[in-house]
Amino acid sequence: LVGTMNQDSFIENPGEQINSIQNTTLTLYFSNLDGDGLVKEVREDVYYSSNISMEKLVVEYLVKGPDIDGVYPVINPGTKILSVTVKDGICYVNFDENFMTQLYNVTADVVIYSIANSLVELPNVNKVQIAVNGKTDIVYRETFNLSNLYERNLDLLKTGENVE
Repeated sequence: LVGTMNQDSFIENPGEQINSIQNTTLTLYFSNLDGDGLVKEVREDVYYSSNISMEKLVVEYLVKGPDIDGVYPVINPGTKILSVTVKDGICYVNFDENFMTQLYNVTADVVIYSIANSLVELPNVNKVQIAVNGKTDIVYRETFNLSNLYERNLDLLKTGENVE
């Protein structure tokens, strides 16, 4: 069952641009060395297929992890992205159960706000909701209720550690 489809469900792509390669700059947030703060990484010249949404591209790059030294990933690299959709400024990210398994010594708030802050950098996203296997009635690491919507939180950003 797909559900109701509307203009937010589609990627605007005239026929001549199918599978064309686009270029963009992404602002991503990863963990600092101590695992208790966020470090901003700006990636320029990111090439991607026009068939993928920018929101999904951001989440894929978060799962891949950082490109720079002294910065750590926040999401288990074995995590599968089940879906990423945006409706009314809210980005819904659905991971598989591997998201719940943390391989790195990173606090729960760093994981949640790495995802939220990275997605809110996009112009059409104001809030983020994370689900695991489609379920939001889960408490992530006994701290964060996934039924909540998360907004940008720059309180965790470690100044002086921004990498561009």
